Amino acid sequence: MGGAVPALAQDNAAEALAPSGEIVVTARNKQVSIQTVPMSITALSAETMEKKSVQGMDDIARFTPGLSFESYSGGFQSPVIRGQAQTKVTSLESNVATFYDGIYLPRSWTVDLGVAALDRVEVLKGPQSARYGRNAFAGAINYISYKATTDGTYSAEATATAGINERYDWGVQAKLPISSEFGLAATYFHSEYDGSWRNDNPYAGVKVSPGTTGRIGGWDNDSYSVSARAEPTPGMVFEASYTRFDIERETNPNYSLQQTSGQLNCGNVRGGNYSMLCGKVPSPGDDASADPRSYGAITRTEIGRIYAAYEFLPHLTASYLFGRITGDVDIANLTETNNNDCGTSCTYQNAPVGSIDYDSHEFRFDYDGKAIDFAFGGFLSKGVDFYGFDLVTAPPITDASNVLPLKDDPASIIIPLERTRTSTLVRSLFGEAHWTSADGSTRVGAEGRYSWNDLGTLNRTTLVGYQRTFRSFTPRFTLEHDLGAESLLYASAAKGTKAGGFNATAIAAEDKSFNEESNWTYEIGSKNRFFNNMLTFNLAVFYTDWSAIQINSPDPNATNPNAVNITKNLGDATVYGLELDAVFQPDEHWSFDGNFSYAHGEYSSDTVDARFSRTVTPCDDVVCPTDGNVGGNQIERTPRAKAAFGAQWGTQLPWDNGSVFLRGDLTWQDKMFTTPANESYIPARTLVNLRTGITFGSFDLSLWARNAFDKKYVSNAYVVLLPSGNSYQLFWGQRRTAGLTLKARY
Repeated sequence: MGGAVPALAQDNAAEALAPSGEIVVTARNKQVSIQTVPMSITALSAETMEKKSVQGMDDIARFTPGLSFESYSGGFQSPVIRGQAQTKVTSLESNVATFYDGIYLPRSWTVDLGVAALDRVEVLKGPQSARYGRNAFAGAINYISYKATTDGTYSAEATATAGINERYDWGVQAKLPISSEFGLAATYFHSEYDGSWRNDNPYAGVKVSPGTTGRIGGWDNDSYSVSARAEPTPGMVFEASYTRFDIERETNPNYSLQQTSGQLNCGNVRGGNYSMLCGKVPSPGDDASADPRSYGAITRTEIGRIYAAYEFLPHLTASYLFGRITGDVDIANLTETNNNDCGTSCTYQNAPVGSIDYDSHEFRFDYDGKAIDFAFGGFLSKGVDFYGFDLVTAPPITDASNVLPLKDDPASIIIPLERTRTSTLVRSLFGEAHWTSADGSTRVGAEGRYSWNDLGTLNRTTLVGYQRTFRSFTPRFTLEHDLGAESLLYASAAKGTKAGGFNATAIAAEDKSFNEESNWTYEIGSKNRFFNNMLTFNLAVFYTDWSAIQINSPDPNATNPNAVNITKNLGDATVYGLELDAVFQPDEHWSFDGNFSYAHGEYSSDTVDARFSRTVTPCDDVVCPTDGNVGGNQIERTPRAKAAFGAQWGTQLPWDNGSVFLRGDLTWQDKMFTTPANESYIPARTLVNLRTGITFGSFDLSLWARNAFDKKYVSNAYVVLLPSGNSYQLFWGQRRTAGLTLKARY
């Protein structure tokens, strides 16, 4: 739950080297260079994302230092910034706040919207709670859409893609100048794909809707948008837009290792089997298996936005931003050890299933003076979330001619585990001020936000509800100094918070809710251009003190050792590291860009994950301590180090304003552990994208390959720890895809 802010970046640093010059960013409601913003920012423009063959949040993370991304069949998606992974991936709240044109996306299944009809994507590292509001705990991501303008210029673009494994995309976007004071824009994009993994399930060819037909990991997505902008008088702006995303993603290829099946290899022996998995997780095979009745994310997300601003006094502007977001989700993933033979009954995890409905309002006043500029305002958001978590059992398929969708089959049994209605009311007051020295070389800034978060939850099965108000104050301080015309040194200190919540199943009253978690992050950075702007080099070093981490835990008062986990504030952590990015363009033909990040995140000595100490513990004081202490261990599900490198060559052609380019991008990330016990890990991986293209007149034609060397890898893992049997669910990344894209511009 956060407030909307101005867009912070317009172009990728890779475009800083264009001879046309300056990268313009919009920060604190005024136009400045991205190199003068005192924070670590990565901004990927639409052109850059096309050249790098970016198609979703996982690719954005590959090319952004300090950002990683996990997607569990699209239901519990989790961006991670600077190693601050959330222990509870099913939490309604995230450690990273994601926005669409400043409108907060309130649930994890909404954050990966693809990159169609975008101008850019911005990733801000470090706590942004003072500016963006709650849950911008470790940072913020903002999608900036393709919108109407009033510059009087008509433009239109159509695109079509054909690729292997039945990949077909098409779309159009256009800006229509009605007059010098009014403009319209509209977009439509469609993308469909059969998937990169061959399905060896004997019923893979059965068509079921919803379901996974043919190959695994495909999709069928549509997006629409319309927008308008008016400037009736100087200093007055009105904007309105509506965007809709209809996403149908098949389940990701995945593999389950279960204690009850004897597939684990270490830890305490329970029921005759080892209870943990140690070492490197098993690598993917050549093929995967998916029951045709299982399906990944089926989501609808609608975003409405109205913005108005008026400069009613010199240098003083008032603005208002209204946002409305609604949507629904349904996911059903088979969780059997053997997807080709689940015995007498097949069990599917049907979660999350539900809907969201949120409104938000922000009022803001900005003063832009020579020595002093400041802003203040208020924010209000109100919404409701319906969340369901079910298990669905169905008989195995025996007749390919009579396969019904999972929930339409009268033989299916739906077992409800959770039915929750969550209501949220967020109110906040914020302000910021910045002072600039007389010579303009030194600047000091302070920001702050005080928030009230009224959170209520109702168990729709028992009709038992809880309500609590969480309050927080989140400041941010900056000091910056220009060492020269193209060199900035800055320092900052910022606090981030993440809202608390409820444990509807807890026995004791004191465990019915859990507190918010917080962190203080201290950052020193430098932004530089050298050699007449041929080289751009930026560096940030940070230290984060993370407190009251929300960790899954058995209920200490439950008599049943297999009781559902609750959430408790059980520990602390520290994270320190660095991020650097560089772009080098030695001449008009060659350009090179690269980045590297390192985040050393480990739990403090008093941190306990009580899942490892419950009766009967999976630990044996060899693999992990039986008291559940995870102090000194690396934070799970996030790599300590990651890097990206890209090289591009291009030249002009002697006809029709033509040009040609060749590009390669390599990304690498370190290994990451599956749990706080650090007993098993997902190995490091290196992926390569290739692209070449030619421009002639108003047409662009490009040939591309993603994961060009067909690397087979485990992308992320989800671990369930219960005395009745632990399980490790491994999700596989996308294999090689390739295609041809034609674009026509007017």
